[in-house]
Amino acid sequence: MALYKKLDLWSISEGLDEMMDYYYSGNERSSPYWDHYSDQINELCDIASNLYVELQSVKDRLWYQMPVKKIAFCGEDDSSQTAIAWFNTAAAMLSDTDMTELLENENIYGADILMEKQKRITALTRLTKQQQLFLYTEVIGLITRYLELSAAFDTIKAVINELDYHQSVLKGREPENVALPQSLQFTPTPVFISL
Repeated sequence: MALYKKLDLWSISEGLDEMMDYYYSGNERSSPYWDHYSDQINELCDIASNLYVELQSVKDRLWYQMPVKKIAFCGEDDSSQTAIAWFNTAAAMLSDTDMTELLENENIYGADILMEKQKRITALTRLTKQQQLFLYTEVIGLITRYLELSAAFDTIKAVINELDYHQSVLKGREPENVALPQSLQFTPTPVFISL
């Protein structure tokens, strides 16, 4: 785990793409433990796809609500540039945001990080209180949900990797003979309703 997190719009988008693709590309070593966690992985992939749709919706709302802001050397259209610039401006206010990665994704290399952060603070002070509240609510809320999803996803990946590394719950040498303790297995309990 890094000291700073990549919380700019492009990094979050790439992180969600990685999570959505993990169900199909994550079992590279044919781990015998994969099947026991595939339901949870599938559910996390589904949540990641819903969060990706929400990210696009946030971008649309930012473009509609916020003043026009350009990013130099950006190949995106004007509406996307506005949404990306304001999203990254709000993300830059978080103390654990990797500002170097954020600036490099905006094609700003070798800049003074404190001066760039000050420029963004100045831009935020020009907004109305309603615009500031809207920006913080939308962006920080989405980043919080993304961090929670990333933590859950990383935990499942780490459990599978750790079990795979130690081969601790195999009976014999065959990968089909995985014997997880009852507390680690998911078995649905039938519910009977009497009428």
